[in-house]
Amino acid sequence: MHQTREWIFEALLLLLETTPYDQIKITSITKKAGVARQTFYRNYKSKDDIIIQYLDDIFKERLLIIKKWQGINENDVLTDLLFAHLKKHRESLLKVIKAVPDCLLNERVEEFIKYLVHLYNKEHTNTDKLKELHFKYSIQYQLAGGFTIIVDWLKNDMPLSFEEMRKIMSEFGKSFIEQGIYVPDILYSLANQLESL
Repeated sequence: MHQTREWIFEALLLLLETTPYDQIKITSITKKAGVARQTFYRNYKSKDDIIIQYLDDIFKERLLIIKKWQGINENDVLTDLLFAHLKKHRESLLKVIKAVPDCLLNERVEEFIKYLVHLYNKEHTNTDKLKELHFKYSIQYQLAGGFTIIVDWLKNDMPLSFEEMRKIMSEFGKSFIEQGIYVPDILYSLANQLESL
């Protein structure tokens, strides 16, 4: 099944080179992937589901990287790992981000934020409303802000080098580290709950 999903995703990426996302049909994807229509629907409900699964996989992979480096709260190291991760997925990310509607990308970020807030709330059941909202808003600010910057950078053909972007993103993280609300640190504290992914 994993191989089938790869074929379908690769077929979508190839089609994106010549056809706008909203004009790509399931039939075109299945034909390009060399799979039956029923096979497609065993794996996905819609074309959007291909993108959702891809973004979810990248998010999960990112969380696993953070878990692997648990205890290394060096902002520069974590930023280096983020950009190594982006380099690994550079070609497919560029195609996806340039082609799919922004609302689909934004919905996934919102889901990731809800997921992290849910984990936090499970761990901190006696937290007052102010503390809970402070956590939620700091997560939103960091994830949505970082995501918006990276998407803009990718959509504009990466006008700054990976190194220049790494420095900028590293600087942004420093104030959150000082406040004790840095997303990777929060993920460390929730690491055991991340097993459910």
